[in-house]
Amino acid sequence: MRNFFQRLSEGYRRFMVGRYGSDQLSRFLMFLSVVMLILNMIFRSRTPIFYFLVWALIIYSYFRMFSKNIEKRYNENTRYLQLKEKVMNWFRNRRSSGKYYNSSASNRDSYQNYNQAYHNAQSGSHTMRSDREHRIFRCPSCDQRVRVPRGRGKIEITCPRCGQTFVKRS
Repeated sequence: MRNFFQRLSEGYRRFMVGRYGSDQLSRFLMFLSVVMLILNMIFRSRTPIFYFLVWALIIYSYFRMFSKNIEKRYNENTRYLQLKEKVMNWFRNRRSSGKYYNSSASNRDSYQNYNQAYHNAQSGSHTMRSDREHRIFRCPSCDQRVRVPRGRGKIEITCPRCGQTFVKRS
């Protein structure tokens, strides 16, 4: 049974080679379609417009994931992230005078982070990925990712950016 799932996973990976895959816009479209489906079930509207709109969003999301036109899908996602950044900044500026505003909160899905990661990948520099031999932890003070070897027990990790030390089980 285990080999079946491994072969299935490997076959899916081979199928997705050269295709765009999932990104922030695809995940947002899927989330939006699920929310609309739930609202349609709750309010039981007589018109099938929401139902067809849900299906259109799902089909478009899968179309984007399986598309081989990577540059066009990247540009769509970039425009989405720029729009999302503008909207989030508008809300942050409106909330900045409130007492619950946290200015140190990081936005990992921001356009700047996405753009930097994309250009790092395009330039051939290695990005940090999880594998079987290593684990990735985030520094509690500066949010830097640190890769450490697995299976070493409890270890003290020193952040290369800020020098903060923290203890984790690898």
